[in-house]
Amino acid sequence: MRDLYTSFTGASAAWKQLEMIANNVANANTQGFREARQHFELVDVTSVKSAGTTFNRSDGELATDGVPTHLALRGDGFFALADGTATRDGGFRLDTEGQLVTSDGTPVMTEGGPIQLDPGEYLTVSTEGMVTGSLSGEIGRLQLVRLADATPLGGGRWSGTATPAENMTVVQGAREGSNVDAMRAMVDLIEASRFFDAQEKVMQTSDEMQARLNRIKG
Repeated sequence: MRDLYTSFTGASAAWKQLEMIANNVANANTQGFREARQHFELVDVTSVKSAGTTFNRSDGELATDGVPTHLALRGDGFFALADGTATRDGGFRLDTEGQLVTSDGTPVMTEGGPIQLDPGEYLTVSTEGMVTGSLSGEIGRLQLVRLADATPLGGGRWSGTATPAENMTVVQGAREGSNVDAMRAMVDLIEASRFFDAQEKVMQTSDEMQARLNRIKG
């Protein structure tokens, strides 16, 4: 039974790893996606348990497209949004009211509030994050934040305890890709799959041995 329990915890850990790596692979082409990494710890000589999840904070590949409302970040931080969440996906647009918003319409924040342009106005954004309207002049500096206990919410959104991000660079007319190394992720997926299969075989063997012992005792 101890062998069965040990292999069960190993298989459970491998399955969690498989799910996370598969999600990384599926999002290898998602704008601003950050690779997740699952960690485990040995409880005793018979079992392992999850020790939490961390996220790769390195920059994703930069793709220049020349669209003025598209912004990318270099460095460990996020764009702050009006609903209290944050994102690395800088595929922004101007809505009908002249606000710079995400694809689903959530306003992007400066340190003083949302970005508002007059009709027919275009914007420029400096590498330090200063937003300037062609008619309005300086509107404000982008609110860039670093998140403690960063938690993905789906759709490129994140939550966490926000503090001002330092040493950030903003690139206008570009978008950041995923920071998943697809080739390495595929290798990790194969290794996790093999480990899961091995633990499954151990459980089957242990179950068969227990059944034989029960027949002998009977």
